[in-house]
Amino acid sequence: MNALTEQFLAESREALDEIAQKLLALEETPDDADMLTQLFRLVHTLKGNCGLFDLPEMARVLHAGEDLMSAVRNGELAFSQGIADQLLDAMDFVRILCDEMEADRQPTPDMINEALGLASALRSALGGVQRDRNAAPATGSPGTSVTTVAGHPCVPSDWLARLPASVQADAVQAAAEGSPWFWLHYTPAEECFFQGDDPLHQARLTPGLVWGGMSERAPWPTLDLLDAYRCQLNFDVLTRASAEELLSHFRYVPDQITVYAVAPAPLPLPAVETASASESTAAAARAAQALHDVLVAQHEILALPDQLQGLDGRLEATRLTLERCLLAAQRAADVPGLAHAAMQARQNQSAAPLAKWLAFSFPMGDAVVPAAPASGPDAGSRSARRNDDAGNSKTLRVEQDKIDRLMNLIGEMVVARNALPYLASRAETVYGERELAREIKSQHAVIHRISEEMQDAIMQIRMMPVSFIFQRFPRLVRDTSRRLGKEVQLLLEGEDTAADKNVIESLGDPLVHIVRNSLDHGLEAPDVRQALGKSRSGLLKIAARQDADRVLIEISDDGRGIDPEVVKRKAYQKGLIDEATLARMSDEEAIHLIFLPGFSTAEAVSDLSGRGVGMDVVRTAIERVNGTIHLRSVKGQGTVIQLSLPLSMAVSTVMTVETDGQKFGVPMNLVEETMRIPRSALRGIKQQLTAVVRGRVVPLRSLNRLLGLASEPMTNEDDLLAVLVLRIGAGLVGILVDDFHQTTDIILKPMTGVLGNLRGYSGSALMGDGSVLMVLNMGEILA
Repeated sequence: MNALTEQFLAESREALDEIAQKLLALEETPDDADMLTQLFRLVHTLKGNCGLFDLPEMARVLHAGEDLMSAVRNGELAFSQGIADQLLDAMDFVRILCDEMEADRQPTPDMINEALGLASALRSALGGVQRDRNAAPATGSPGTSVTTVAGHPCVPSDWLARLPASVQADAVQAAAEGSPWFWLHYTPAEECFFQGDDPLHQARLTPGLVWGGMSERAPWPTLDLLDAYRCQLNFDVLTRASAEELLSHFRYVPDQITVYAVAPAPLPLPAVETASASESTAAAARAAQALHDVLVAQHEILALPDQLQGLDGRLEATRLTLERCLLAAQRAADVPGLAHAAMQARQNQSAAPLAKWLAFSFPMGDAVVPAAPASGPDAGSRSARRNDDAGNSKTLRVEQDKIDRLMNLIGEMVVARNALPYLASRAETVYGERELAREIKSQHAVIHRISEEMQDAIMQIRMMPVSFIFQRFPRLVRDTSRRLGKEVQLLLEGEDTAADKNVIESLGDPLVHIVRNSLDHGLEAPDVRQALGKSRSGLLKIAARQDADRVLIEISDDGRGIDPEVVKRKAYQKGLIDEATLARMSDEEAIHLIFLPGFSTAEAVSDLSGRGVGMDVVRTAIERVNGTIHLRSVKGQGTVIQLSLPLSMAVSTVMTVETDGQKFGVPMNLVEETMRIPRSALRGIKQQLTAVVRGRVVPLRSLNRLLGLASEPMTNEDDLLAVLVLRIGAGLVGILVDDFHQTTDIILKPMTGVLGNLRGYSGSALMGDGSVLMVLNMGEILA
């Protein structure tokens, strides 16, 4: 894709998200005129942007959606839930087309048919509104007209004088034959460019265009005062199209146009005295024809200076024009009183110089389009402010690949920084250079500070608010709750909380699973809630906050909660736990069984739940980004699920432990504490080694055995065992290791190739001394 396409897709998706938000908000406040206007402008701008590309299906759907929103905005239709449903479906389809465009795929026949169906449905919602709107006559100042044709005021005769003679003659002839042409006067809003409008393009695309012209509304200012961001041009169009077609074409700016009709005769005919009715009729006919010829000749003579200027190749055409003028004058002299009428008509014409008009046609040909002018005493200051703002933009679009490269470089800097303490130690212990070791440590402190600041600055660039994910839930909750027949109030908090872009994006699917489960399993039906003494509308709350270097997201509901006895019974029946585990399991541990693969309490399978997949997928996805998930629930009161995620996935903090002569890394977010206990404190309960830690029985597992190593855990000189206490889910687990080492920041690299199948490892990291540290996936190892 080129840069223009990428920008279009990015802006289109932002617009689609904002459209969905406003449609949902309008369901609560359908009479909010400002929001209706904002929504219409979003749809209108999106339709205008897609005109830059060959996207007929997208344009068709957006055009129909724009018509519907226009009717709602103008008060011709009342906003309803049905209209919201149709517009949301249309925007979903537009999003699919954006995805297809990004993948460089053409719309399939099914998509084309779907576009036709959506557009037809949107227009059907208009009913008779569009027909009534098009049939309404345009209003406006009639100028010097005193009569009407086809329900429209006649175009002023001095305006017709601006037309080329041949065009004027054809217009008058068409009117005489009963098929009047129309003159449209278009005065765009000064701020139309900021509303996504292109008035010149709109005028040029007028159906049945014969002639068009543009003129300034006020004298042109000097160049230093010219405001190119304001439209100060008026447009006039002569067209063969019907008034209904014109009103339809300019339906989004009806207040900016006035439609006039061309009368059969632009000027009243002079009185001709005759002896009989037949002679009077014949004389009137001759007079009308002669007057027509005089007017044609008159306008062609006026056009001669423009034709001659720079047009040496038009001499023959000019000679023919002069000959026609002479013949017309000769014929006019033969009609009594006609010369006086022609002279009077010339004197009545507008004295405005024709040089101020610039004609255009379709296609444009060689016509010159002037820059949009400005007027008013403050035009210069506004232009200066805009230019100043443009030169001091506070935002810059940067491709994510460039930010990722910076993050990789800072990661390598962290690895190099971690090597300095190792070098200082070698300088002192191996080479006896204590002074050199001191200097290295001093420089390490400086480099450490700089790299920390650089890492923080780059992380801030990659930061993204959780609102990026949260904004999809109002629509999800609305559609799912209606489908389930439930009343749900959604409350979002902490939408400004930010984390690394990759972390935020990884939350999408897990949160959707959790929200759907809350709606399906957690919240009761309105009648059930009322019988339990609860409000008919359930509360679903999604809140985010930052805690040190972690992002915490809580999803809570006030539904039926989780019954631990039901969970334990289901898990036992499915063979997920044995009888001994069932007997000793606490209620808190029991409710965490819902994260086991294949577990489900649903009695029936639906497209929302009951297939035994979901919460285990959630846990896996959260652990994949070094996050943790914790669950709290009270039967009959509700459920709370808390997700804890790192601010960034680029740099991780691990604790280095040693066992059987090898070093491994354990993510610090899992470490509850480290401790040393005497061997005599170990206890066996049902073939499980345990220890009492702060008054709580904690199961102990040997890391050697978990990794398939034959060695037994080693004790120190005081016969104390090293225990790394980890929090896994709702419980604590003690891991027996040989020794603890320091915590360090690492750049975690995922395992690839054959090693990628080793699910017991999260990845590897290069240490300062050049060694490779394997980072353990404790959740997978202990599963």
